[in-house]
Amino acid sequence: MTVALTERLVTSIGARFAERRGTSRRGFLGGAALVGAALTVDPFGFLTQPASAVAADRVGGWWKADNSSFCGGAARYYIDCNAYKGDPTFTCHCASGSCDQRRVACNQFRYGQCSLDVSAAQTGPVVCRMISCTPPWQQFAGVCVNTSATDNATASHTAPCLAGTGPVGSLDGAVAAGSGIRVTGWAFDPDEPGTQIQVAVYVDSKGFGWFPTGRARSDVNSAYGITGNHGYDVTVPVGPGRHTVYVFGINVAGGGNTLLGSRVLQVGGTALPVGALDSIAAAPDSTIRIRGWAYDADDPAMAISVAVYLDGRGVSWFPTGRPRADVNSVFRITGNHGFDITFTSPPGDHLVEVWAIDSRGGTNRLFGRGRTTVGLPTGVLDSAGTAGGTVRLRGWGYDPDQPGSPINIAVYRDSGGLGWHQTTVNRPDVNAVYGLTGTHGFDLAFPGQPAGRHAYHVFAINAGPSAPNRLIASTTLEV
Repeated sequence: MTVALTERLVTSIGARFAERRGTSRRGFLGGAALVGAALTVDPFGFLTQPASAVAADRVGGWWKADNSSFCGGAARYYIDCNAYKGDPTFTCHCASGSCDQRRVACNQFRYGQCSLDVSAAQTGPVVCRMISCTPPWQQFAGVCVNTSATDNATASHTAPCLAGTGPVGSLDGAVAAGSGIRVTGWAFDPDEPGTQIQVAVYVDSKGFGWFPTGRARSDVNSAYGITGNHGYDVTVPVGPGRHTVYVFGINVAGGGNTLLGSRVLQVGGTALPVGALDSIAAAPDSTIRIRGWAYDADDPAMAISVAVYLDGRGVSWFPTGRPRADVNSVFRITGNHGFDITFTSPPGDHLVEVWAIDSRGGTNRLFGRGRTTVGLPTGVLDSAGTAGGTVRLRGWGYDPDQPGSPINIAVYRDSGGLGWHQTTVNRPDVNAVYGLTGTHGFDLAFPGQPAGRHAYHVFAINAGPSAPNRLIASTTLEV
């Protein structure tokens, strides 16, 4: 398994880009992907087609290596595509006539964070690999999830260039255009940088043809110090529904073809709004604060409303009027799609749900749900054990009404109290997660416990006047 562009080439291009445009190398590398050399003259076919090798938009899985020098100290991502198990099209062989670091379809494994509808039992050998500084759940939205597998031993892996290099380029935009999909971007082959090349467009598993990069892109020419016309603007017809579009740069010299990008979008009808609930937290003044983002693909530049429910009852609608440059960058949209909402709540444990309201009166969408506690102390029993007649309980607790002060922890054995004990142990991990100060940990030892099996109950004692105490844990121990 190899890559068509090595890190050395991308670093070189990134340096040229930075010199001409004032862009940092890390910023350039963050969007650069190294695409598997297994791509051939039928790019989508090799990735996903022969004898149902890997269906339409399916890559098998990914892992990462942290602190990679090739990504400016950030994580480096390895994205594999797999054949189906038992597919005779793919057998272990040497790539380009040499097995020196270049074998294809010889390793059979899968981490499984992509294309979860394909089971491990159906998964065959790895037939191509992409290496990127961009997280796979951003490159393959809706296909890959962000569950992480890490192998830092691969952080410095590299290989010499193959003869010739694959095209470089970008899928700048993909939008519904009437009954079709319009894709725009640029591509060129570094082996012949002044030559116009072709891009291949696929929708779902169907190829629509090759199209020339015949449009002028002075920005690309300036960034890479090249000449010629390297832009493309292509519209392909599709039926209504949800589609995945892929664009490949077709190589004109040595090396493989390159996947320039893919997008998932709705054509015709009404697209459901999307969003994310980034955080939910209770504040000392009996309020709940939620933050996140939402937008409607039918009107991607327009702010929409989100509806907030507390324990199944509506609180209100709130606009998404805050800038979120990260969301705009990932989804290639404009406008303000963030929200930061605070609302009052009675004391207790509460379920918060957030809905995105469709901009055209269609179906709304529940995109966020979480629980939080208002006005009640909270905590965790991290561990409980016995040794020589002594019971030891460790954990933490705090009261959101007095987040900088210790609280009392009450411990009961069966139905009898063992006393109240303050949280005097420093817990910087708890403080960092919940934004607290002070000491909120406890480490309690109770010697001389009677032999036998006993239930131990741990309560966080409320520091304010209006709310009850809270049972944070019960455990049964054999003394």
